[in-house]
Amino acid sequence: MAVHVGRTPAPGLRTTSSFRDRLYGFGSVYAKTLRDSRFAFIVVAGLLGGVMLVVGSAIPTVFPTQAAREEVVRLANDLGALAQGLAGKPVNVGTLGGYVQWKYGPVFAIIAALWSILALSGTLAAESRRGSLEFVAALPFARRRIALEKVAAHLTAMVVNVAILALAAWVAAAAFGTLPGDAIPVRAAVGYALWVGLLALAFGGLAFALSPVFGRGTAAGIAGAILLVGWVVNGYAASIPALRVIADLTPWAWTANHLPLAGEYDWASLIPVAVVAAILLGAGVELFARRDLGVTIAIPTPRLPVTTAGLGGPVRRSFGDRLPVALAWGLGIGLFGLVMAAISRSIADEVARAPDLARTFRQLFPTIDITSAGGFLELLVQLLTIVVGFAAATLVAGWAADETSGRLEMLLSTPLRRAGWVIRAGLGVLAAIAVMTVVMAVLIGLGAAAAGSDALTPMAGTIPVGLYAAALAGIGFAVGGIVRTSIAAEAVAAVVVGTYLIDLLAPALRLPDAVHQLALTAHLGQPMVGIWDPAGIVACLVIAFGGLLLGGWGMRRRDVNG
Repeated sequence: MAVHVGRTPAPGLRTTSSFRDRLYGFGSVYAKTLRDSRFAFIVVAGLLGGVMLVVGSAIPTVFPTQAAREEVVRLANDLGALAQGLAGKPVNVGTLGGYVQWKYGPVFAIIAALWSILALSGTLAAESRRGSLEFVAALPFARRRIALEKVAAHLTAMVVNVAILALAAWVAAAAFGTLPGDAIPVRAAVGYALWVGLLALAFGGLAFALSPVFGRGTAAGIAGAILLVGWVVNGYAASIPALRVIADLTPWAWTANHLPLAGEYDWASLIPVAVVAAILLGAGVELFARRDLGVTIAIPTPRLPVTTAGLGGPVRRSFGDRLPVALAWGLGIGLFGLVMAAISRSIADEVARAPDLARTFRQLFPTIDITSAGGFLELLVQLLTIVVGFAAATLVAGWAADETSGRLEMLLSTPLRRAGWVIRAGLGVLAAIAVMTVVMAVLIGLGAAAAGSDALTPMAGTIPVGLYAAALAGIGFAVGGIVRTSIAAEAVAAVVVGTYLIDLLAPALRLPDAVHQLALTAHLGQPMVGIWDPAGIVACLVIAFGGLLLGGWGMRRRDVNG
């Protein structure tokens, strides 16, 4: 029997990659980054382009006549400066483009920015933590080049996504516009898409710059908090002058007059946003090139009691590991709720001075007393559900890290079954969510008391919000156990965004009620004013604990990924 042994390649020979592989595939860091991010790219492109087409096609159907458009203009103008914090600056809202800019303009920017934050915060930091980046860094590539190619891949994906958004805006107006002024010029579509892309890169660049120093989770949390808080603060700065100082520090305020879909342009305002994005991305590249791989700085926090962490089993260990993150989210959301509840007194005074505004609010929200702390917070529940949803995603990501980091194999070498790990570690996550909810409730109650309003009702109203977060965690447990834990957090984030879009678009576009009922948030009632939906509460509990059991069942049937 003859065995032919092939010639061993000489050490000096190199294999070369085709031009195509260097653009997409395994021929370069740039190409592999594009390939690895293809799923997220497709999802974001579908969201940006698809939602724009849906909104553009529905508005002429909901407001088909000139009289209906004039009624929208009257309503938008009657809301006043206070309500602009909720809806935005109304400019030419009687046209298709103006209405999209007013009602949905920030939504597309937030979607793109959240994607950019999650992608850029993890493109280097997550690989450094797993240790896979050490193999790439061992190749004859400078670390600066690795970071630059990863940034270039994200910029490529961002350019394509905003191009799809611009095309969708132009096509929607051309195909569905019915009244004079509905057309969206190419200049307006490009101007809007450029604003969305630059805003997303500014906040994503912040996460990218922070991730080599603080790690992925902390960097994404800081950038996401600044994104959402900056949006809200900028909206209310016109009616609450004390917020103007903070608002002026955010790109939201810099570009407030750039409303291209409504026919108003402020191209110069995009320059500082682009400069900030470039500086932050460059800073992230340099920090990665100069720091040791995987070495991060923990933000100082008060030392937790020893009993909260230790070796008392998977539940206690999981709870102890998740507790600092839960406390950070609870403090952040709670402080925001405290400020919003405290300023409800100023809102009550403004409404008292404007009878027309009070009448408009009674027509829009007949069951909500806008002058109370709970009533004002109820108008912000949609935003709260987004934030607690992403809090749940980060907690699920920590739970999933046991398997993705390879630690689970060591844990399973003890007398611990796979299903037992999923369920008991998941209970630790749910306990951390409960702590986060309690912290939120206490701070919101303090804000309501400071405003002289009923504090107990909005404090109790945080319970359904916390149960919603628990239900999202249950979805993550189920996906992680049945499929794989590496996509559990992403699945939770996708559900959060999808739920928000359904809750936002279904009532506004008068879609069938069955569509709106698909959103779990549609079954929470109006918790901040004491109106709870028992069916929604039960559904949250069933999803939370049912997902935990499904995850345990699924984990028994698949291999552990080391």
